[in-house]
Amino acid sequence: MAEILKVTAKEIKIGDDNGEVITVPRKSVNYSDPKEGDKVKIFKDGKNYIISKDTTSSASMNGIYEVDDKGYKRINKHLFVWLATFFLGGFGVDRFLRGQIGLGVCKLLFSWVTLGIWPLVDWIVALSKAYGGAFSNTEEFTFDDMGNWVE
Repeated sequence: MAEILKVTAKEIKIGDDNGEVITVPRKSVNYSDPKEGDKVKIFKDGKNYIISKDTTSSASMNGIYEVDDKGYKRINKHLFVWLATFFLGGFGVDRFLRGQIGLGVCKLLFSWVTLGIWPLVDWIVALSKAYGGAFSNTEEFTFDDMGNWVE
């Protein structure tokens, strides 16, 4: 995956997958405010380059979670446990963040039927994962593309 190495007023240096450094004019970048470290895709149109931001590896949902190159979602465990699961768990937000859209919709529609037991159980499980066990020494949770916990 290509990455922007240096940004100047007139040109941008990009390191590509082959270990080469490509220098392109700033006008070749088709998104605003390119920064060092941005993951990009490089397209060649004859002699010219077209650079677009790689959205598969950039932060998603306004910084709530990030998607890495394996497709795993990484979420700050404190935000996930205290905000998403505790306060918004009854609306299924924790399941939506994990990528479990179907369970999120079910939880949104039917958590009232369980009289709050389902959100409470999810919160207790998230607490035990966050502050005890395999995830206790990290600052983030990792979920696979199916929404399962990844150690």
